[in-house]
Amino acid sequence: MSEPENLSEPARYSGAAGDGARATAPDADGLARFREILLDPEKLEWSDKSLPGLAQRMLWRDDDTGASIALVRFLRGSGVPSIHAHASNQFMYCLAGRYTYTATGVVLTPGAFYWNPKGSMHGPTLAEEDSVLLEFYDGPHYPTQPDWYTDPEDAR
Repeated sequence: MSEPENLSEPARYSGAAGDGARATAPDADGLARFREILLDPEKLEWSDKSLPGLAQRMLWRDDDTGASIALVRFLRGSGVPSIHAHASNQFMYCLAGRYTYTATGVVLTPGAFYWNPKGSMHGPTLAEEDSVLLEFYDGPHYPTQPDWYTDPEDAR
């Protein structure tokens, strides 16, 4: 059986979707073909980050560009402690809770869509309630590792 004509080039993807979508074993460069996949994020464990009160369910990541899609959860009273910028565009859709950008008064509540353009200074933040956000980055998260993370993996 021959491969379909519309296959994309092999790629490096990770996260729950990428890990579950491998159609073949990676070649010597770590590249693999992928097939479509449906995830049930509720079946994925929350992975705590080194910033207290923050956990994620990494759904998908392009390991070459740093682009990613994740569910992030901030427990009530937690948040990002300082002003910072990202190395790419950040998009968030609030699924639950109340998540506030304290310097500007921007508040994310269920159904709110937030776009933080690449290089835009923002923060600090505070989860006024347990909050769950669907977060997208179209490239790498940070230009350098923020000081609130003690694990470099958390800044990916």
